Amino acid sequence: MKIINYLLNAFGYYSLRDFSTTVFKLFYLNKLKFTIPIIITAGTVSDLLQQYVGLNTVCVVALVMLCIAEFQTGLRAAIVVKGERIKSRKIGRMILKLGVYIQILFILNSFASSVKGEIAGFEINPFGWLYYVVLAWIVCQMLISYFENLSILGYSEAAGIKGVILRKFNKWFEFDGTKDADNFNTNNQ
Repeated sequence: MKIINYLLNAFGYYSLRDFSTTVFKLFYLNKLKFTIPIIITAGTVSDLLQQYVGLNTVCVVALVMLCIAEFQTGLRAAIVVKGERIKSRKIGRMILKLGVYIQILFILNSFASSVKGEIAGFEINPFGWLYYVVLAWIVCQMLISYFENLSILGYSEAAGIKGVILRKFNKWFEFDGTKDADNFNTNNQ
C-alpha cells in the first residue's frame, strides 16, 4: 500500500482514497441511490431509441422539442389571437401525435433493418429511403405548423419561411392542398 501511495503522491494525490474520490466521484456521491438508476435508464432508453426507432437521442430530443414548441405556439395563438379557451385535450393530442410519429418511424425502421435485397450487385432497400422520406415529412409538417403559429402571433418572418418550405416541399408532399398530382413530373416554374 505504501508503494501505491508513493506513486500516487508523485501525481499530487495524498492516498488511494484521495485518488478514488477524485477519479470515481460518481460512486462517492451522497445521492447515489438516485443517480445510478437515472444513468442506467437514460442509457437504456437511448439504446432502444437508436435500435428500434432509428434515431439517436439528440434527434429524438429535437423532435420532442419541436413538438412542444409547436404545441406551445399553437396554444398561445389560440388563446391570445383567437380568444379560445384552454382545453386539456390539446396536451393529449400532442402526446398522441408524437406517439404516432414515433410508432410510424419504429415500423419503417424495423422493415428497413430487416428487409434487404440485391439486384445486379446493388443493395436495394425500399424501406430505407421510405423511412427518411417519412421522417422528412414529419419534421416539415411540424415546422410548417410551428411557423404558421408564429405568423399568427405576429412574427412576419415566420410566414416567409413557411412559404419557402411549402414551395419546396409541395413538389413531393401535399402540405397545403395545392399539389397537382397529375403534373408531378412537369416543371411549372
